Amino acid sequence: MNYRKLLVKYGKKLLDKNLVAGTSGNLSLRGEDDDIFYITPSGMDYLEISEEDIVKINFDGKTIEGNKKPSSEWQMHSEIYKNYPNYNAIVHTHSPIATAFSVCNKKIPMILIEMEAFLGGEIEVAPFQEAGSLELAKSILPYLKKSNSCLMANHGVVCCGIDLNRAFLSAEYLEDAAKIYYYSLNIGHSKIISK
Repeated sequence: MNYRKLLVKYGKKLLDKNLVAGTSGNLSLRGEDDDIFYITPSGMDYLEISEEDIVKINFDGKTIEGNKKPSSEWQMHSEIYKNYPNYNAIVHTHSPIATAFSVCNKKIPMILIEMEAFLGGEIEVAPFQEAGSLELAKSILPYLKKSNSCLMANHGVVCCGIDLNRAFLSAEYLEDAAKIYYYSLNIGHSKIISK
């Protein structure tokens, strides 16, 4: 598997789908060894990132390969991989509508049947912690037990998957659910699906 090629490709898709702006957000893939992963570099435009810019690091943040600085959110990726061996890919976005719900500290309930299949149910909001901190990394872990995604208060979205395509699809479906929920709140009372 060409980890670097996939991360470059999906970084451009994030930008194309308006799930990130500028250099915000990041993506990663679990590597060939248990404590290794590949992650997008810090502060680079997705249109400019090349395969050589992708950084290979271990769970302690030590660079194994690459001459760029890894994303400032590397600890979040590391903690998820350490605690959830079923996840092999992570997508962190600042998608506008979902992030607006995170700013309001408002979860996205089960309003669509697709949410169960692609997200695992309702999407909760992890408490605010400083971006790039270990506290942030640890604060989101409980919210990924029932769902593969969560909102981070006043920050954005994190979505996980068995592979990068599934993590990306989760990010797409989460933003779509957020948009539909936003519209429904403006139209009238939202009907929540009970399980």
